Amino acid sequence: MKSIKVLVAVIFIAAIVVALSSQTFGYPPFLVKAKKFGAKDCTFCHVDPDGGPPWNDRGKWLITEKERRGAETVDVEWLADYKPGKVADPKPADSAKPPDKDDKKPSTPAAPAGKADPKTFDDYVGEYELPMFTLVVTHEGDKLFGQPPGDRKEELRPEEDGTFSVTNVNATLKFVRDEKGKVIELQVKANGEEMKGKKIK
Repeated sequence: MKSIKVLVAVIFIAAIVVALSSQTFGYPPFLVKAKKFGAKDCTFCHVDPDGGPPWNDRGKWLITEKERRGAETVDVEWLADYKPGKVADPKPADSAKPPDKDDKKPSTPAAPAGKADPKTFDDYVGEYELPMFTLVVTHEGDKLFGQPPGDRKEELRPEEDGTFSVTNVNATLKFVRDEKGKVIELQVKANGEEMKGKKIK
């Protein structure tokens, strides 16, 4: 009788793990907050029901609003100001001054082609500010991992062209180095969309 109870408990726990493992780069707390604005699932702001890029008009508006406000992350409460068809101004009025000549950034070379060596993985470790969230990249043993806030860690698998793949979300990541070889940016391609994230830590 005791072994039947243990078996039932193991099956129950396995079912929970399988159910939770279907989450991807989407950020579940966003959905919880967005429900008061009428969200039923991630398609409220995303094209893909699992979240991540590409975004629909509402999601694009939130990203533009984040940039306009100079915020570190998107705040779903901003949806109170969202009007379908309304495009947010890209920058607040006080930052409408023309850019300084010194503000021009030199073009940055991408990571060299060829499969990344695990010995270089420490170069990639840090936090990258993407449009919707900050991705934390860690190095454990000979593996590299990426983790969005509130989600589980996913392995970033090195590819022959120098990029990394995230199989559960069909995404490709490329780390960009500056002229001195320091990693300064992460480029993400997923579902036909491209995102860039500056390394902030």
